[in-house]
Amino acid sequence: MATLCSTFRKEAGTIWNRMLNASHLGISLSEETITECVLYNIASAHQGKGLVIDLASKPAEFKHGGDWEWWFVKAGMAKGFRVQAKRLFPDGSYKSLFKSGPDPYEQLDKLVKSSRQITSSLCAASTIFARRDCADWENNCSHTYRRPSYWGCSLALPEAVKKAGSDKLKKLGACMYPWHYLVCDADGQKSLFQSTADFMKRAANRPAISPKAVPARVQRLICLGYDRRRSSEAPLLCLRILAVT
Repeated sequence: MATLCSTFRKEAGTIWNRMLNASHLGISLSEETITECVLYNIASAHQGKGLVIDLASKPAEFKHGGDWEWWFVKAGMAKGFRVQAKRLFPDGSYKSLFKSGPDPYEQLDKLVKSSRQITSSLCAASTIFARRDCADWENNCSHTYRRPSYWGCSLALPEAVKKAGSDKLKKLGACMYPWHYLVCDADGQKSLFQSTADFMKRAANRPAISPKAVPARVQRLICLGYDRRRSSEAPLLCLRILAVT
């Protein structure tokens, strides 16, 4: 049975290879396409196992700056991550990371502010899709995963991205972490809550968010998943598009 760690690792490798092949074919994969494929694969592999994914609609994304939320739920408690996705361009930059205008950090600030306003159990993060040629970057994973393909999906915290002050891969590398770090410790003796807390300590050197009671809109999403599994005509993917208020 696939663990969350192995699934996240697999998806990172898939994105690494897919972006490499796309570049050879002269095809540019959009952030939306990559996001939908990755979330579909994760959700279909782990539906009903404590991971709830809430994919934002376009109006919701514009309002709060995030593309999706992960919610880890256990025994009536939940911890969430609101995520903004960016992809690497052939010139080695993340062109959509900063916005043109007087405030280049507007989208990142919106992501952080909206996350804090919703609930103290929701943290902001950026997922960075990339085919990376920096194979000598660190590997502190306790598993036997080998670089470079696990760098296909990385996580970075908004404050670290702002501090780097650049959309270039070479400048952002120090604040990026393979995204399976978020859940990989849960394969052993630790819970998912503890694994995410350890990731936050590693990435930001600050206390992690604490689990809180499951928000009502997340509970509705869980109930929707239960209803679909009871239906013989249920689709494989239990996702509901909700505008975050």
